[in-house]
Amino acid sequence: MKKATVLLVVVCAVVFGANKTAVLRSIVFPGWGQMSAGHSTRGAVFMGIEASIWAGTGYSYLQAVFNRDDYRNLAMERAGIDVSFRDRGFQDDVGDFSSSSEYNDYIRSLARYYYPDDPEAQQDYFNSHSRYGSDGWSWTNSSAREDYDDALRISREWFRRTVYVAAFAVVNRAVSAIDASLLDPSEPGIYTELDFPESSDFSSVRFTVGARF
Repeated sequence: MKKATVLLVVVCAVVFGANKTAVLRSIVFPGWGQMSAGHSTRGAVFMGIEASIWAGTGYSYLQAVFNRDDYRNLAMERAGIDVSFRDRGFQDDVGDFSSSSEYNDYIRSLARYYYPDDPEAQQDYFNSHSRYGSDGWSWTNSSAREDYDDALRISREWFRRTVYVAAFAVVNRAVSAIDASLLDPSEPGIYTELDFPESSDFSSVRFTVGARF
């Protein structure tokens, strides 16, 4: 339902829009279409939003990378394992268990639980899930493991935020394109207005959507 509503709004904007060049420019860079049509204030608003979005994206990505480097270094220096190219499950296990031996004991208990009356199946399960050799690790102390676990969690959270913040760039382009398509007040149809009632107070914003017949 929500997707259909958004699509309907976009279609209406394109149908009633009078300035297709402004629309294309706003898709390329939000606010450009408004600026080219002589609406500098509206254009500045969209450009400011765009700049904020990418600044936030860059900040989130850097935080994610810094924390990623932290947990990778901790794992290498304090647990003797390189987790750089390991999958999420492996990285989680390194943070959840003090050593691969402890992890293997856990796997053995799971094998007994899943196959209580089948020793051969227990052994097969253990062989396929246990970790030895280059897959083994042992933390020097619990504090280092907890620091690793925290850095791993925080890094993932920042990477997720990076994606979410960057997604707003698409929203900003869509809104800017729709707004640019409705700039000509001489044409009938849907129109929008964006202004600042109090010129000295930029926190005072008024956005109006209407229809002209």
